[in-house]
Amino acid sequence: MLDNVKVGKQIALLRKNKGLTQEDIARQLNISSQAVSKWENGHTMPELSLLVALSELLGCTIDHILFPMPVQAANANFEHILLPYAPIADFVGIRWPRSMSKPAILSAVKLFMGLEKRRDAMNRQINDDAEYILQGAFSGISFGYSWGFDDNWEECLAIYGLTCEMHASSEYSKEEFVSIAVDHIRSGYPIIVIPKEYTDTILATGYSDSGRVLKGISFLDGDDEKNSVMSFELLNSYSEWYLKDSDLLLIKPGQKTVSVADKCREVLQKGYVLLSNKVRLFEQPLVGYGLVIYDNWCEELRKETNKGLTDIECMFPHIFIHYEGKLRVKQFLELCMHLIQDFDNCAVLTAISKYDEMLSICEKCMHEMLPKTPENAEEAGVKRQAYIGILQRCRGLEEEALMAISSFGGGDNHVSGSRI
Repeated sequence: MLDNVKVGKQIALLRKNKGLTQEDIARQLNISSQAVSKWENGHTMPELSLLVALSELLGCTIDHILFPMPVQAANANFEHILLPYAPIADFVGIRWPRSMSKPAILSAVKLFMGLEKRRDAMNRQINDDAEYILQGAFSGISFGYSWGFDDNWEECLAIYGLTCEMHASSEYSKEEFVSIAVDHIRSGYPIIVIPKEYTDTILATGYSDSGRVLKGISFLDGDDEKNSVMSFELLNSYSEWYLKDSDLLLIKPGQKTVSVADKCREVLQKGYVLLSNKVRLFEQPLVGYGLVIYDNWCEELRKETNKGLTDIECMFPHIFIHYEGKLRVKQFLELCMHLIQDFDNCAVLTAISKYDEMLSICEKCMHEMLPKTPENAEEAGVKRQAYIGILQRCRGLEEEALMAISSFGGGDNHVSGSRI
């Protein structure tokens, strides 16, 4: 006995496999698209006079339409998806600036593994900027200008009681690389695919097509919106991910959990050293860290003026990157006040006030000065001189902030005790 519903599903499947729409079928058979819709919904059956033409159009026999056989298990394509270990609330942080992918990925790993202890009224993990701020500091990104500590994923994960294992695609065949990813996801832990070129970093929590397609969310340096997505409900598909030159980071359980307070103390000392640097260390003048960046920046502005350039090339996007770094340092200091005991509150508030003033100056620069394009070289030179004055003022403020930071643990390791 013919089953209208099964026949309808078979027609729909065969049509999609051919890349055809209901309208395409209707047009070829000289019928209405509503008639095709009724077939596929199981409400009616194709008339016998149409079945021959329909079978030719779909590239099959009439029997294949009327008596669909089940798909062989060997050809089945399964999806394997890990679900978050605990519910995650909607993101309530600030989407801009959130330009760096590494702290965003680490924040997402914490949420996925259900390790965020702060919960809302519905017992969902609170999803805001706090972890991004901490991991921005722990990875060194906050303290530098286009800078971070070298490959310290393991150190950053240790505060979650996690560790990682790195595999380079160049060391394996494509099949082996895919197999490593599949086996790890099946063990219950996510993976991170870190490309060598500038493109999306993937946090994968599932796969399909035997691992040739990863399922997850992606992050990208410079993409504030993308780095704010912490939802594992609607996963994206990444096909042929294994063809790119990349590293595969396997998230694994660690031997012990590092104290967040201890990590803050350690990073405060490292950050102080980075921020205090007055020596140019890199070929590119605006890549590196420390007070030297201000000096390099002023010199680049003078060079542009000497060349008679109308365009002020060294302010965008550098001023935005600079702003985010100073914002994250200030926010990190604010978090440290709650995480570390025996802080010199007077000194830390002094440092925070200096960064607040720097941020206000940068905001005025970004919103009032930067959008106004000079009309000629002379006007550009005047504007560059104003930028130099701003950078010199910010340098002075940062020096004052660093003096305060040194008194509560930057250079002398005065920070001790813990509230957590």
